[in-house]
Amino acid sequence: MKKIFSEAARLAGYSAAGAVSGLFFNLVILNSPLVNIFPYYKEHFAEQTFAVDIISGVLIFCIAAPVLEELIFRFFLYNRIYSQTGFVSAAVISSLIFGAYHMNMIQGIYAFIMGMIFCFFYYRDHRICVPCLMHSGANLAVWMLSDKVFF
Repeated sequence: MKKIFSEAARLAGYSAAGAVSGLFFNLVILNSPLVNIFPYYKEHFAEQTFAVDIISGVLIFCIAAPVLEELIFRFFLYNRIYSQTGFVSAAVISSLIFGAYHMNMIQGIYAFIMGMIFCFFYYRDHRICVPCLMHSGANLAVWMLSDKVFF
């Protein structure tokens, strides 16, 4: 029984680490000159995130997107590249593609940084649930606080 609670606490810690990392890197990027170079980002972000109700938002941003993206970018892409090249190349290449997938420069830079973090923890733990939980935590924290962080 103690082992179950210990594992649950460890997994919750991954979500919390994702949330803290997500908020931190969002603040760093949004307080950089990038926001002035790419001013359309705030409008684009607002259109994406505030167009859904809270239940849909949780299902989309905190469950479906993180699970599907981690399966694609970590489980399939990273693992495939890792088997041919090793950790560093696999992490960089899969994270660059993950960033490009987000289709705008600011979110792409953020996604690249977070992708590298997700790769590290996936490499360390060898369980796809770890980056899924971190990604979910990051998305939840940023989405729930977005009106205070971004506007």
